[in-house]
Amino acid sequence: MAVRKRRVRKAYERYEIDRSPLAQRPSQRDIASLISENKSDLNRLATPQFKEQFLVRRSIESGGKTRDLVYPEGRLRAAHERLKFHLNKIVQPSYLMSPRKNRSQRDNAAAHLDAAQYLTLDIKQFYPSTTRGMIRNSLVDLFGMEADVAGLIAHVATADDRACFGSPLTPVLASLVHRPMFDAIADLCASYDLGHTVWVDDLTISGNQIPGRFVSQVRAIVASHGLRSHKLKYRTGNKAVFITGIGVVGSNLVVPRSVERRSKDLWRDFQKADTVDEIDTAGSRLLSHLGGIRHVVGKSSKRGQKISSEMNSVRQKRTKALRIGSEKSASTSNLRYLTAEEQEERRDEIDAIPF
Repeated sequence: MAVRKRRVRKAYERYEIDRSPLAQRPSQRDIASLISENKSDLNRLATPQFKEQFLVRRSIESGGKTRDLVYPEGRLRAAHERLKFHLNKIVQPSYLMSPRKNRSQRDNAAAHLDAAQYLTLDIKQFYPSTTRGMIRNSLVDLFGMEADVAGLIAHVATADDRACFGSPLTPVLASLVHRPMFDAIADLCASYDLGHTVWVDDLTISGNQIPGRFVSQVRAIVASHGLRSHKLKYRTGNKAVFITGIGVVGSNLVVPRSVERRSKDLWRDFQKADTVDEIDTAGSRLLSHLGGIRHVVGKSSKRGQKISSEMNSVRQKRTKALRIGSEKSASTSNLRYLTAEEQEERRDEIDAIPF
């Protein structure tokens, strides 16, 4: 009997910054080759007039706010994607949860279990506040690039002299540009024995006690790096503290009440379903929803075990309905071999079969 090989998870983060191709003193020609362009074309992509034809500008409503997006398409997007590919290979610090492969909102919340106090704050206008100058200087400092090479990448990566809000490159690029700031905050947290995670521009800090002076120290670090912090919230662990949409209650993770209310609606739809198609559709929606809750609370928790049992009952009912539906369909297709009277009797028998 052949033994199946265990699938090895692809390693996205492969090396430290100093081993990146971007840290090997590349020339502009080297950078162009790295992102599958030639030097002259890449320099054209860096000029505002030529670059503009590859930029999409639009506004969207999100959370009651209007966000102005500027993102690349065509050749410029391809260049952004290739730069992102190389930056994603760099090992990220443990506190960074997003943008990062194989990290989720649940991981971000789970890092703060069993804390007594929580502090959350946002970096105001994080992407729009990341300027071309910041990017250029960061590439010089982090990778040891020549200024002209760093300037070329900074021009390609920005629009209106700011990071492109909507580009696939911007999240990982911004995390590297502002790593010195996040590292300084991490060092400060360590000195107070506090936990610290970063989800894009959201900082969550937790521990047994967060001193009052700590907040001013964090805000001073943010300000010293040319950014502003806002939406500061102090909370305790006496009730659910929601971190990137996941609730933390002591040593447990919970989902928001809105998710629980949705569960009741989906259960009602499933219980009211009569036909095979209705049972199949309602059952699939309910299983997907319950699976999401179980992922958050954990399979081994009491709630997770209860949900697993509920999911099994849903699967059983759905499987039974599909089987009986298939049998009814097969029986109906055989009616043509019966007399009219026999067909009528057989239809009554088929219709009487319960799901």
